[in-house]
Amino acid sequence: MIKTEYYYDFLKYFELAKDQQIKCNVPNFMPHLESGLKDDLMLNVELYDVVERKYAGFSQIINDIFYGWTDKHPYWDRMQAGQATAQRELVAKNWTGRTHSLETWLYLFILHRVTGSAINYGTKPSGYHNTLLFKLHLADDIDDMKKIIKAEGKLGKPFYTSIGYQFPAFPKPTSDYKKGGDYFLCEYAPRLAKELSHFLAIPGKKDLREIGQFMLDWNVENGLRQYKFQYAAVVADIADWFPHFVNKESMFYYGTNAVECISYLAKNDNKLKKEDFLDEVMMQIYEDTGSVPYNAEDVCCDYIRWVENYVRPGDDYAHLDYDNLWSSSSIKDHPRGRQKAMLELGLVETFNGMTSHPSDLKVLNDNNLDVDDYKAMILHSAMDKNIKNGA
Repeated sequence: MIKTEYYYDFLKYFELAKDQQIKCNVPNFMPHLESGLKDDLMLNVELYDVVERKYAGFSQIINDIFYGWTDKHPYWDRMQAGQATAQRELVAKNWTGRTHSLETWLYLFILHRVTGSAINYGTKPSGYHNTLLFKLHLADDIDDMKKIIKAEGKLGKPFYTSIGYQFPAFPKPTSDYKKGGDYFLCEYAPRLAKELSHFLAIPGKKDLREIGQFMLDWNVENGLRQYKFQYAAVVADIADWFPHFVNKESMFYYGTNAVECISYLAKNDNKLKKEDFLDEVMMQIYEDTGSVPYNAEDVCCDYIRWVENYVRPGDDYAHLDYDNLWSSSSIKDHPRGRQKAMLELGLVETFNGMTSHPSDLKVLNDNNLDVDDYKAMILHSAMDKNIKNGA
């Protein structure tokens, strides 16, 4: 493989995010704005502060239900200092002392991931949105959880979110259920959790993809589509909360954002098959950062957001000036997302007032530009500036 300028920019991002995690996420809890990072986006948007997915927003509530309000919780120092959010205090205290079997924990992981991981990137904290985990402490086992799901479903209570996560193609519900998701959670997920627990109990640590393949095959055998994205997150949960079952250093899966990220990081000069190339780059990342693949994959997803200057407009970020909030990425001609060059070239009048992040090539498409045209415009603009400065 041939590393590109993006690869070295990625390494820079990794070190910044690692520093931010230590200072502002765990084990310390300094306010982001006081962290001293020379990166305005990371100072103001609490998304880029993690290099271990166990501490990402989409896993925060899992820490709460698994550890409860105890000194085993990775955020215990923050909690003891009175710095826990209201959501964390409520959930962690409610779940304290709740003991469950491996089968039940696997069920909870599956439920959390297929319903959207409680994510809302526009709020602080970001991982407590539309989730049943606020109520499932009332259940003693999976059967009790199914009763709560059915009751909440019949009342039309929201416990799914697609803000940041995509839903799988749930099976068509029977007359007993309003939603395919409720049907899956009550009639399929309990059986999957049981059989997965038996699979994990077979002596010998499993590779992450071995566990994932078991789950994907189970879906096919039961007439379901393969829930690749969501089940990959469940596999990572097993690595984080039941690490004795897995080879944590084994290769992981790649979500859409991670694939996009890696496509920028290096060129496939050896003409490897797609997954082999992705694995080659991932192993290089592991060697250079020490981040195991299932963690590094998530950092790849965050990196591509960072390069795009991603922030979800509104809610807790409505006060920000989107025309003056940029990452410190060295890539100045990236064609996707929200870029300073787009403003300077007059491709957009302002990013303030936007109701959604201009993902992918939206700005270029709105101006009937292709990527080469955009990069040429940036190059010419830079040359003009150099001439003026020289004069």
